[in-house]
Amino acid sequence: MTSRHIFIIALATLSTLGVSCNKVLVEDPQSIISPDAFFKTEAQCVQATNGVYGHLPDIFAQSAFWSMCMAGTDLFLYHGGSTATTAIQDYDFSSASETNSYALWKSVYPAIKDANFVISRLESSPIADSAKNRLLGECKFLRAMDYYMLTNTFGDVPLWTGELDAAKVAALPRSPVADVRTQMITDLKDAAAGLPVSYDAQDVGRVTKGAALTLLAKTYLFAKDWQNAYQTAGEVISEHQYQLLSNFSDLFDPTLKNKNNKESIFEIQYNRDASTNLNYQTNQYYSWFFPQGDASGGTYAGVDFGTTLLQSYPEFYHTHRLVNLYQDADTRKEVTLAWGYNGQPFTAFPEAGYPWFGPKFWDLTANRTNSAKNLYFLRYADVLMTYAEAANELGKTADAIGALNQIEERAGLGDLDASMSQTALRQFIMYERAREFVGEFQRKWDLPRWGKLVDDIQLIAGEIANGAKNVKAFNALFPIPYDEISKNPKLTQNQGY
Repeated sequence: MTSRHIFIIALATLSTLGVSCNKVLVEDPQSIISPDAFFKTEAQCVQATNGVYGHLPDIFAQSAFWSMCMAGTDLFLYHGGSTATTAIQDYDFSSASETNSYALWKSVYPAIKDANFVISRLESSPIADSAKNRLLGECKFLRAMDYYMLTNTFGDVPLWTGELDAAKVAALPRSPVADVRTQMITDLKDAAAGLPVSYDAQDVGRVTKGAALTLLAKTYLFAKDWQNAYQTAGEVISEHQYQLLSNFSDLFDPTLKNKNNKESIFEIQYNRDASTNLNYQTNQYYSWFFPQGDASGGTYAGVDFGTTLLQSYPEFYHTHRLVNLYQDADTRKEVTLAWGYNGQPFTAFPEAGYPWFGPKFWDLTANRTNSAKNLYFLRYADVLMTYAEAANELGKTADAIGALNQIEERAGLGDLDASMSQTALRQFIMYERAREFVGEFQRKWDLPRWGKLVDDIQLIAGEIANGAKNVKAFNALFPIPYDEISKNPKLTQNQGY
């Protein structure tokens, strides 16, 4: 089944089974397939699993998700019209006013509910064990991914893995983050055991063994379990299933030529047919970073991008800190940032002397706000970075530098000094993750796990004075949504809110 079909039928499947809605629906029973009558064939089980995948494009296409992951970091400046997003940048929000993170909560828990349901039914399905174990692995990865996003955002969160009725779910307390990560680790180990290393072309985009191991390594990294993070990332490296693309620019080709490439481990899949203008599953992420359209129309910051009907809502600009993190020789700089396009220099900029975001973010095949640009969630560079960070914390300097040098060479830079201290290498990794993963939903989760959120926001006080003044250590986590606490007295609030 193609990635396109995964998401076309996905949500329809679980809605038909009557398990994907946030409120009770009164339906004609003849129009609903009983779950007990489903899950009898491999095709039915695949269809139900596709329904679990179907949540991801909607989660990652939310502007609230982008705002939550990028506003209030040291790399982005928000210039849009959302007061809620401005409040994140200013670190001036409460549990009652913060809506961006609540959007994640409201979209991820239904995904967990569906994953739990499908896992439960797959376990008792009569299909062959090989197919069953693969599909269970896919669903368990997706459930772990959901909890990964929740724990990085809120810390302790309600944890459940079985089929529970709405009343029981609504009364669950928060589980300690360590307990949630224990469940994530169990799910990801199970997934890695049952998943293939790759798929035929028609199933590209599904979860692989490498994806499960990569997310497992990152889960260990967040838990500061350096040994297991090192070993697990090392296992992904040793299997030689993935490799860095030769050119960083190829990862982010603005005409979308390199979806699901050899460096990609797991992407959020989107699809549109430019020849027919059919939008199957799209997002408008690119439009938040595209150069400002000119008032006369047809050009963007004075540059003609051709006849494609593009759209520009540049909500985010970069900080001076981000621009200055790059050496001039770093090939990632001209992909992440742009002073022009196709030999044409821009005639207007967000700020004198500073560029627009570059082709890393663009989709030149889009139709207005309909973009088919996939969004990376896991790629091989992150495996190397995870391995290097864990190795450095274990005192394995040579291993750390060896992994990092692969990324440095791809960026057109020289090898690192082999005599770097652990402290210097730790700081380098923090900078290098900023340079490599701009806009890939990582910085807002990286800074808190390093205990660097307050320090790094205060470094850009000249650009976000309110944020630098207001940011506190407790802002490493977002508040538990006020509406959820008001409905469930067993939920407690994060410190500081």
